[in-house]
Amino acid sequence: MATDISIRPFIEADRQRLSEIYLLCRIQAFYWCDSEQFHLEDFNADTESEEVYVALSGNEIAGFIAVWIQDSFIHHLYVDAAYRAGGIGKALLAMAVERYPAPLKLKCLVKNEAAFSFYKSQGWLVVGEGSDDLGDYYLMEYR
Repeated sequence: MATDISIRPFIEADRQRLSEIYLLCRIQAFYWCDSEQFHLEDFNADTESEEVYVALSGNEIAGFIAVWIQDSFIHHLYVDAAYRAGGIGKALLAMAVERYPAPLKLKCLVKNEAAFSFYKSQGWLVVGEGSDDLGDYYLMEYR
């Protein structure tokens, strides 16, 4: 369990580690997708023009959140498997709720049941549904 959690803005030195976390977490979470479609370089394109914050457990990078600020939309929230259930995801969400105007929004894939349970436990509500290239999703809001 992470006890020394801190969150700070992304710096260029974080790029490689966050790219690794992003790749591995998507392969693990989106088990129904062909993992060949995910690449280490995806982090760069998928977070372009977003505000990225890095969660540290002690001095180790444990996860990140990326927000499209124009819409108060959490585009990415990923925590390294070794740090899950240690409060990292909760800390990243709490920072976002504090920093960005309500309602904060995100999409959660229907098949990603662990993430859906997590968001519901943190007070997020389903306000819509949709579908994209990864599958059906819930549109969720935190007011």
